[in-house]
Amino acid sequence: MHEIITASIELMDAIKLWAQTNFDGIMVSIIAAVILALITRVINYIKNKPKELNELLKYENFNDIHWIEELDKSLEIKDTMTRNFPEYSDYLLIQYGSSVEANNKLPQDYDFIVLMLGIPKEGRRYLHNKGTTGMDDVSSKENINQVDIVYRDYLSFLYAASAGMPYENSVIVTGKLLKGQKGYFQWLKNITQNHLYDRDFLIRRFEDKISAEKQEFQKCLFEKQKFKHEKYYVIRAGYYYITSLLQLNHIKKFDKVIFQNDVVALSKVRMFYEDFKNENIKKKYIQLVECLKRNNSIEDISIQDITDTLHELENMEN
Repeated sequence: MHEIITASIELMDAIKLWAQTNFDGIMVSIIAAVILALITRVINYIKNKPKELNELLKYENFNDIHWIEELDKSLEIKDTMTRNFPEYSDYLLIQYGSSVEANNKLPQDYDFIVLMLGIPKEGRRYLHNKGTTGMDDVSSKENINQVDIVYRDYLSFLYAASAGMPYENSVIVTGKLLKGQKGYFQWLKNITQNHLYDRDFLIRRFEDKISAEKQEFQKCLFEKQKFKHEKYYVIRAGYYYITSLLQLNHIKKFDKVIFQNDVVALSKVRMFYEDFKNENIKKKYIQLVECLKRNNSIEDISIQDITDTLHELENMEN
């Protein structure tokens, strides 16, 4: 036992002597290892970090799978689904609106919809609007007014399209699938392209839709007044509510049987400008539409403008 202890002491003394003799070399090796680890980490971060969204949108290339993957990462779709919709296992990423129209060389904004695939608990079907705001991780001063993302349950989107809702049918007709299984998107097209819609059924669906949008507008208005929430949410809710009322007025004038082209036309909201007889109210609605399309500043319209427009609609003859 004594021999073991003696040998251990001698070994420790030898190690200590070696360390003292080679101290400078040891420190250099440690520092070099730390620097190398930091450099490796920085390189991996730069390599895996999503590119700035505004840079990707400037040089869009829908045929480049790497560009699409970078866009997917920049929009943080997987993170958003994991955080908010963990029950969904897959998705379709679709771009729609002015930025995919062939004759629109300089789009003012980029609209994306994520159709989520899966079976949510308790049969609940989700809708989540994630327009970029100053609090969103995907926004920056360059793209804060450029990008909107909508998250929708695939089946609820299909049901709405089959009922004849203009927004959903417009996305199907004009949208471009960027990522996801083509069969699911083609299925939407096949189901709706030859579908005939019943006017009276569509009117009832719109009345339900308008009731929900009215409640949302009143909720946003209350939260703005009591809790000082952002004005933008009141304006957006007012836009949906007012536009649905105008769309309903047009639907009531349709023939009994409606084609897909008829409902898609209702998504072109600038057609409703001429519905207003009062020029002052017409200008207010134009400001509202152009604000939501990001051609005008949010400061160009007030909440009072929205309430005035709603009052005019209530007295407008169908």
